[in-house]
Amino acid sequence: LTSAQTRQLIESAEAAKERAAIAIQRYRDGCTIVVAVSSPKDLATLTKGEPVLDRTTKNPLPEGTVVCDINGNTAILKANSQGVPVADDFAFTGNRELALSLVRKIHGAKVFYNTPEK
Repeated sequence: LTSAQTRQLIESAEAAKERAAIAIQRYRDGCTIVVAVSSPKDLATLTKGEPVLDRTTKNPLPEGTVVCDINGNTAILKANSQGVPVADDFAFTGNRELALSLVRKIHGAKVFYNTPEK
């Protein structure tokens, strides 16, 4: 590795660590977990640039909503060029236990069916 490559790897690792801290905070703050359109019992994965829909109204969740999935991905919904709020500003944590604990909390509170779907 050249010194430039080494520096880039270090910067990349530091950026990933910062994004992970952001993701962890989003989970702790109670991000909205996404579920599958076909089956609300199945958890969905966030996709960059895709809207997250309310299961009841089928309308996109509002801009600024913090969403997350079971895999440790978090995002903030931001308006795209058509004005539709879509998943953006991703932050990932490898801490699946944090995601699972949020799911367990939702199941326990019986609010799972109010959870938006993707």
